[in-house]
Amino acid sequence: MARTCLVVGCAANVWKEVEEAQKLCTFDAVYCVKQAGIYWPGKFNVWASLHPEYMLGENPRRVDYVAERIAVGHPGGYEIVVPLPGEVGEWKNTCKTARRVSYRWKGMNASASSGIYGAKVALDDGHDRVVLAGIPMTKDAGHFLPRTKNVAGDIRGPVWLQRDSFTPGFELAKPHLLGKVRSMSGLTKEILGYPTIEWLAGVGKDNN
Repeated sequence: MARTCLVVGCAANVWKEVEEAQKLCTFDAVYCVKQAGIYWPGKFNVWASLHPEYMLGENPRRVDYVAERIAVGHPGGYEIVVPLPGEVGEWKNTCKTARRVSYRWKGMNASASSGIYGAKVALDDGHDRVVLAGIPMTKDAGHFLPRTKNVAGDIRGPVWLQRDSFTPGFELAKPHLLGKVRSMSGLTKEILGYPTIEWLAGVGKDNN
């Protein structure tokens, strides 16, 4: 039986996509990305981000995702996972409390986004089938927290202004994702495919 993981991103339609994905199977693990980890209502396994400074408030604006999750009353028990030292910078406290996993596969010299990083961590952790929810990688997918500020200080709107900066990394990551990762929507669905019950189980014709 294939080991399955749901990776939860931050697109506007994420919670509907989570609901649809959970109709396909009972996932062995849930990995949340960035702000999705604040609002995931129950326990989950891994909280991944390319921005460790925002996990524990080690940034000039004192944004602290962990404190925000505690404030809304959701349970702990997750593991924080961030890139290797030197890949995205250094933050004292995060280094002590987080597991470090590179965002690069061999030959990669660019990031493919925090969502794809979450998928990489899931694959590195031994999951055979990974489903992306709220990770369409399309410009017009929006954000489930509109009118808040991103890491560049820009107000989040209906357009993901930084999308094109991640497409070169996504192209490099594709060979490592195909056959193992599928998506509920957007460009990632178009390129990687849509998950099916048979694919998730690792059986039948849809097992590639």
